[in-house]
Amino acid sequence: MTDKFKKIERQYVLSDSTVNEYGFRLLTSGYQLEAFKKNPIGYYMHRREDGIVLKWEDLCVEEDRVLGTPVINLSNGRGEQTFDEAENGFLNAASVGHIMVVEYSTNPSLMLPGQTGPTITKWYNKECSLVDIPGNCNALTKLYDAQENEINLVDIIPPVIKVLTLDPVKELSESLQLATGADEKMLISAVKDLVAKTDNLDLENKTLRNDKHSLQQQLDELVSARNKFEITALLDRALEDKKVTVELRDKLAIDYAANPEGLKSLIAAMPAYRAIAAMLKSKQEGNTEAQWQWDDYENNDPSGNKLKELRANDPVRYKELFEGKFQPLNP
Repeated sequence: MTDKFKKIERQYVLSDSTVNEYGFRLLTSGYQLEAFKKNPIGYYMHRREDGIVLKWEDLCVEEDRVLGTPVINLSNGRGEQTFDEAENGFLNAASVGHIMVVEYSTNPSLMLPGQTGPTITKWYNKECSLVDIPGNCNALTKLYDAQENEINLVDIIPPVIKVLTLDPVKELSESLQLATGADEKMLISAVKDLVAKTDNLDLENKTLRNDKHSLQQQLDELVSARNKFEITALLDRALEDKKVTVELRDKLAIDYAANPEGLKSLIAAMPAYRAIAAMLKSKQEGNTEAQWQWDDYENNDPSGNKLKELRANDPVRYKELFEGKFQPLNP
């Protein structure tokens, strides 16, 4: 070992499968040791900004514990002090940090007494720091008093957890706006109230959706009835004005069932039907108007209404008179 590094000649417990102080537990059986071995670095108190203080050697899994030996980086400004504190028994805990959760389970059969969070069944860490107080009370090197009795530290310091919620009770209490210090019973009661309110809201939304659907149906029925009434009136008037036959009326009623405006425009452009027999009869009865030329219409009806009627009712005759008046044949 060079003077740039110093190895602490005792093993630390990096992790085990017990419930930590944050309510979840990391299964040692699911620890991906090889992933951490690729870059087994560590910091002092998880302070990445202070640089790498150590690396881990002799990493292994024994029974239900992940073990390792720290090698201190004396090139780091905190290195010498970290080594002295560890060697002198003041820095006795290892704490895995930046935990990457690969698989987890909320199955009650995997939970231990006091466990409130999930069971992490497959995981690895990207660093493991030396700390004064760990998140897992069992992640400590062994300490002894003067009578060689084993001493375990029980205080807590949060590690760096990337995926999990560290204090679910506190976080849920804040989300539900409960009073500070709310316990699990109060939390459960609040969640039940929230579930009940959600159920009522779902019922209200369902009722609103049903009401909206019913109102839409009524509106559609009213629109359909209005269209049917308007179309019937238009076609009856067109039949009366002899613009359509009974067969054409029935066909238009189907084709324009949802488009009364379109039907109205179509009928307005239709000329009234005038039978040839009626035209001949009119001439035979001495109807002088039937004998009128363009000039007769202009002289006898300065308003122009009769020419308009002729264009609507007898477009062929109207065209004939118009061309005779304004487009004389070349000699």
